Amino acid sequence: MKYDVDELLKSVFSEEDKLDIKAVFDLKLTEYNLSKSKALRLLNVDKDVFEEIISGTAKQPNLIHVVKIAEFLDIDINNFIKAILKNQSTENIKAINNARNTSFLLKNFDIKNLTKMGFFDSTDESELLVNKVLEFFGYDSIQKFEELLEEPLYSRSKRNFSDKMKDFWVKSAYQTFKIINNPNNYDRERLKDLIVKIKPYSQDVENGLLTVCRALYNIGITVIFQDYLSTTHVRGATFIINDRPCIVITDYLKKYPTLWFTLLHELHHVLFDFEIVKKNNFHLTGDDDLFLIEEKADSFARDFFFPEEKFQFIKRHINSPFLVNKLAKESEIHPSQVYSFFSWYQEKIYHKNYHAAFKEYYPDLSLAVKKLNPLSWEDSTIKEASEKIKEILEIN
Repeated sequence: MKYDVDELLKSVFSEEDKLDIKAVFDLKLTEYNLSKSKALRLLNVDKDVFEEIISGTAKQPNLIHVVKIAEFLDIDINNFIKAILKNQSTENIKAINNARNTSFLLKNFDIKNLTKMGFFDSTDESELLVNKVLEFFGYDSIQKFEELLEEPLYSRSKRNFSDKMKDFWVKSAYQTFKIINNPNNYDRERLKDLIVKIKPYSQDVENGLLTVCRALYNIGITVIFQDYLSTTHVRGATFIINDRPCIVITDYLKKYPTLWFTLLHELHHVLFDFEIVKKNNFHLTGDDDLFLIEEKADSFARDFFFPEEKFQFIKRHINSPFLVNKLAKESEIHPSQVYSFFSWYQEKIYHKNYHAAFKEYYPDLSLAVKKLNPLSWEDSTIKEASEKIKEILEIN
């Protein structure tokens, strides 16, 4: 017989009525016309041991005795163990609670890396770590966390990765979108009309991205910025929540042009891969599960901003800021995007590495995202951050 230890631990803290083991035992004695002493002799269970088991005072109940009593009472062994756990002393309940906390933390979180990035405090005990998680995600119990966050997120398909940091990143984004709860219905035709107007806004470092994100929000697409976690390799993501597209962009590579490239990449998924993403609840850019649609999305974003023919022109003049700025203005993009795509084409076509070049022409990425109220792992709660993001996106 297989025992779900996690379920047994959760049952201790559920609000279900306790099973009165003593009452059931007395009924069985009547049914079998046995005395208590006779029954315990048949079971080969000492009277004191029996009393300790059903009263919850046994510090380490003998498993064989537990099974024998459960069989005699004709109670499912899992239900019997749950009943015993519910009757435990305060000391034992605390020990069980610590086990439950430890199980929850180890199953769901990379404690070492989350501590390293400042989410956890290295001196905190398991109870404080769990409280931090529940407060951050907005739940008052482990059970609600698993039922209201874990189950809906992975209900349509099993989690296809074991990376706990990636899982943390996904859950953070998902919870943010749930709280924002964009009231606008997604309109694909309006998105097609809007996309062609996006490019010039990349020239405005401080306000362009915010303006575009507000416009997208009004047609049912929520865009948030969330820090890139180096251990995850996730550069962006598209979720479908309540039939509405939700996009995460990150500071991958820490370069301003990458923000816009990622946004267009994800919008391609919204336009052309909506049903695939919906089937899986979300798609992570940088994951290897949907390689072909990733290539198409990359090509779409690249051709949108800077097709290869523009690279072929500027490659002879890349050291002329005047000509780079002139081409950027004609292309309705920021000059840093010219340098970024030049570096990409050089590597792709000629296998030359220019990624460390032209740094002086890249604007400060933080200027572009600070008005989006980026979700930080140091935020006290996702709810607080999400409400601020919603307020920002709803301003016309």
